[in-house]
Amino acid sequence: MSKKKNKPEIKAKSKNKIEKPVNTTEKYENIVNNSENRIETVKIKDKKEFNNIFSKILYYIKRFIEIILPDGIVSDSKSLLVFGRLTLFAIILFVMQVLVVCLVVFVVVKSGGESFVLPDVQGKEIFQAFNTLEKEGMNLNIQTHYFDNYPLGTVVSQEPKGGIKVKRGRTVYLVINVAEQAVVKMPDVTGIKYDEALSIISNEVISTMTNVTILPKVEINDSIYENDVVVSQIPLAEEVVGVNTEIILTVNNKKSQN
Repeated sequence: MSKKKNKPEIKAKSKNKIEKPVNTTEKYENIVNNSENRIETVKIKDKKEFNNIFSKILYYIKRFIEIILPDGIVSDSKSLLVFGRLTLFAIILFVMQVLVVCLVVFVVVKSGGESFVLPDVQGKEIFQAFNTLEKEGMNLNIQTHYFDNYPLGTVVSQEPKGGIKVKRGRTVYLVINVAEQAVVKMPDVTGIKYDEALSIISNEVISTMTNVTILPKVEINDSIYENDVVVSQIPLAEEVVGVNTEIILTVNNKKSQN
């Protein structure tokens, strides 16, 4: 009689079994939370390192101050306060000095760098030409020559030319037409009005002398003299006016009191 072999039972998988779905939102929140925790941990470490570095810097600064300052100033709060105020005062004083220097330099450069259109005096009489240029604060260098095709006592040439922009105080070279050259003595122009003195110098000196430089007038304020009167002169009266002579007139100007 044959024995029946018992077949192993095969458990069928239940088709009705549903796997639990993965919650992606929860998974994402876990990742974010873990990342934030790591970042917070790094921030705490960085903050501690920064505090340590800052503490070391303060320590070395304090040590440096203790070395350069006398004993007792750092430990004494009152002395340290006084030292701090003195230091602040010194800094403020230094800044004010820098500002004043910058202001002075700006004013000097601004005033010295001012330009204007140079008047054209070619063909004019020497006194009129000198008076026009002197009012603009120009230095004059006068040369005299004879030209038969120009009126005597007039400006033959001017350098720089009129009509161009120049800075005040520049030297203007004028060539004046004169008949002949002779030894000239400086007239006495003290005690007379400035315009009258210019007229005398133009007629008696400039019209007959070569390379005479007439500098702008020097102004003073003296209650003894009348206004716009020549107080002193260089060269002095009766001195011989030579080549390259510079004429300087000092004039009283009471208007500067205002």
